[in-house]
Amino acid sequence: MSLDFNQRVTALLHTPTTLINAHHLLQECTQIELDNLYIPSGFLWAIEYKRSQICKVRGDTPGAIRHARKAVALVPYNNDVLAEYQSLVRKSAAIRNIALIISCKKYEAKALQLAQQYDDANIDYLIISGQDTLPIHHPRAIQVEAPDNYESLPRKTVAACTWVFENLGDNVGVLKVDDDQTLFDPARARLVLEQLRQMDVYAGVPVSGTTHDRNWHWNKCQDPALNSRSYGKPFHRPWAMGGAYYLGPGPLGKLVVAMTRFPGLYDGEYYEDKLVGDMMVLEQVELQNLSGYEDFGLSLTEQHRFNPG
Repeated sequence: MSLDFNQRVTALLHTPTTLINAHHLLQECTQIELDNLYIPSGFLWAIEYKRSQICKVRGDTPGAIRHARKAVALVPYNNDVLAEYQSLVRKSAAIRNIALIISCKKYEAKALQLAQQYDDANIDYLIISGQDTLPIHHPRAIQVEAPDNYESLPRKTVAACTWVFENLGDNVGVLKVDDDQTLFDPARARLVLEQLRQMDVYAGVPVSGTTHDRNWHWNKCQDPALNSRSYGKPFHRPWAMGGAYYLGPGPLGKLVVAMTRFPGLYDGEYYEDKLVGDMMVLEQVELQNLSGYEDFGLSLTEQHRFNPG
């Protein structure tokens, strides 16, 4: 007797996953999708969850994480599925903080210049670019799952934070920094990063949405339609200005989990600092106000001569 749709998905979900039956289970996942043009999210999550289990028993951790993320997004209020994703990525890094230099292939030279400053200051860092261009040539440069254009800065930044969370550990704080900054005071940078990590906060220079230029992205986007479309999302509270801001391990984890659960929050968002700020509102994380980028030992001007200190 053949099983109906509900029975097939239920049987798939509850069948123990082993190396011996993994191939059969993977075939069944594919066949269920082929046999049903419409699968409610309340069932499709089980298929993605099973694919995650199959990847896990096969030793394919990146694949397991990728399918677990899809399952979480399909049933974002299912704490058991979320816990499975978190168990897959849980690890602890030896480093305490890392700077994420958010850049692109077009501005590789600026990113490399700032990277050298962090190298000389003995501060851990990564250079981040998107995946649809040639890579930046540097041993600490990685490409994340996002286009390498202006309008994808929200996806690129969250993908970089997710990379840290999934590959380094949930005990790492992140300084997001633009590639046009100059590190002029390394001693101050090291001190404030350690202080902010101990406080486990979201910190930066506040910017008010009431004065935010809703056309700031015009003539910067790859998609020409966006260059004449104004930003349309509401102001909730001041957020940390995007040139540099800090996310302690706790806020970083909340950002990654929230965006894994609700990827639709990217829609209509052109400003990564506003997106991060809104997620902190959603997760009830207050902004620790700083007076300027100088608090991070950074400056947008060239008035400071770099000193490795």
